[in-house]
Amino acid sequence: MKILWRLRIYGKPWSHFFPEYIIYSLLGIVFGLLNFTLLIPILQLLFDQNTNPVTQKPSGLSGLAYIQAYFNYCLWQIIGTYGRFTALLTVCCIVGLSILIGNTARYLAIRTLLRLKLKVMQGIRNDIYGSLLQQSLSYHNNQRRGDLLSVIGGEVQEVEVSALNAVQVLLRDPIVVIAYLFVLFYISPVLTLFTLIFLPVTGICISMITRKLKKLSFFSQQDLSQMIIHTDETISGMRQIHSYTAEAYMLSRFKAFNSRFSGVSKKLFSRKEMATPIGEISGVFAALVLIAIGGYLILNGKSALTGPSFIAYLAMYTQIIQPLKNISQMSSNVQRGIVACEKIFRVIDAERMITNSKEAKGKASFQHDITFADVSFSYSERNVLNKISFRLQRGQTIALVGPSGSGKSTLADLMMRFYDVSNGSILIDGVDIRDIRIEDIRHMTAMVSQDTFLFNDTVYNNIALGNLQASREQVVEAAKAANAHEFIRRLDNGYETTTGDRGVKLSGGQRQRIAIARAILKNAPILILDEATSALDNESELLVQEALNKLMKDRTTIIIAHRLSTVRQADSILVLDHGKLIEQGNHLELINQKGQYWKMIHAHSSDTLSDL
Repeated sequence: MKILWRLRIYGKPWSHFFPEYIIYSLLGIVFGLLNFTLLIPILQLLFDQNTNPVTQKPSGLSGLAYIQAYFNYCLWQIIGTYGRFTALLTVCCIVGLSILIGNTARYLAIRTLLRLKLKVMQGIRNDIYGSLLQQSLSYHNNQRRGDLLSVIGGEVQEVEVSALNAVQVLLRDPIVVIAYLFVLFYISPVLTLFTLIFLPVTGICISMITRKLKKLSFFSQQDLSQMIIHTDETISGMRQIHSYTAEAYMLSRFKAFNSRFSGVSKKLFSRKEMATPIGEISGVFAALVLIAIGGYLILNGKSALTGPSFIAYLAMYTQIIQPLKNISQMSSNVQRGIVACEKIFRVIDAERMITNSKEAKGKASFQHDITFADVSFSYSERNVLNKISFRLQRGQTIALVGPSGSGKSTLADLMMRFYDVSNGSILIDGVDIRDIRIEDIRHMTAMVSQDTFLFNDTVYNNIALGNLQASREQVVEAAKAANAHEFIRRLDNGYETTTGDRGVKLSGGQRQRIAIARAILKNAPILILDEATSALDNESELLVQEALNKLMKDRTTIIIAHRLSTVRQADSILVLDHGKLIEQGNHLELINQKGQYWKMIHAHSSDTLSDL
């Protein structure tokens, strides 16, 4: 229950909905009671012609007794003046008005609760998404995307359906039961005492059935998550599935997940739905016993209970069965909600590995240099970088070359503070980047990588991501500088063309030029090019390279495994191998050393270092 109690934090800003809901619910309950109470005079008017008339105003009475006596007095005044049929019409009009008011109040109560639920769900989803945005890359690397999608989708929906529905049960149904039992006790204490003895027995039977629902709910939601993960991986890897004709294998795996989910769900729903027939059977059995006892009391004249009162009593009794059933089933619903809440808060409360320190300060601009001082980095107990040191002056270009897995891209990730160094430090203008606000570091840096990611949005919005305050003219100018304007103009809807999932509607060169346009629009002083042309054909590479040359102008640039012509022009080249810096210097200096760089140059017949 501690987890459910935490949900109140999301409802606290909307606590003004609770009094509103309670007021509407009370009105619905009061007028619902009135409707059934008015059955008594209607039945008396229709079937009890020998009732003694009431000619005196009631006195010496209070509470329900006074209300009943005064109503009978008014009714007999109408009967005496206008006749029984007019009195019947009057009571029917009162019942009709009462039904209208009662149902309107119930609708307003449901509407109020719905608004509260939507606000709470909105807050939970915002917190989940905000938490995912703030997590480091290492967190996302260790999570399965399907699990996270399941949390923000299915688990939140489960909380809405199960846990928050308990709010209605807790706030309304106990009041309904108490109010109706009070009136039932007033009508017949003997019958109501029997009801109070019988109802707990039904509740105990239902609770025994639903006891194992939490465990079954956990397995059911876990298996559903597995299906979502598998489906997500299937959609993302459709090209590989088709190319390896693995459709049958993937389908068999999905069927296995689906079969397991269906089996657990069958047990879950069978146990849950068993409570419904048991509740109905118990209710009917109790009603039959009530009829027998009530009939005995009436027929033998051992009670003041009349026929019309007894029929009204039975009608009211039926109204407490559903609220009692809701209360008895609340435990099973809450158990499912608890399981969902545990998964939700596990995501929201996940430790953030990369955060601003208390001493972090803002930095508006880059002025002098970037320094890597004895930087080491380990990932999953594996050493990736070992004591890397170099200095990059503002306006200079440095190139990182080396075999795959040597740590080139890791250096770029550390520079962007996607990860934190294990040892050593990275300094911008002499300030450790851990003492600079993360948003300022990333604001000063633009990155263009090999795996360009485009959102399933318009071309315009994908470019504008570089500077959300940019005008349309600035976006177009950035596209022109990136050699992207012409191909964008030829698209079906120009800049308003949707790129598709991950930019699938565009070629690799087109995606890369949009990414470069995005970086140009950002206009950051520090630029990181991570294998930006390694996967392009010759024609696309020439266009992208021309755009990159424009982008690099007057910027401090870190190049990773780029074209040999660009590497040759770098102010300094760092050669990495197994996470160590083994050579450093410009192109001519490294050629003259005839070391690892010289070997790599002569090992490739082309003028690229895309495999380095």
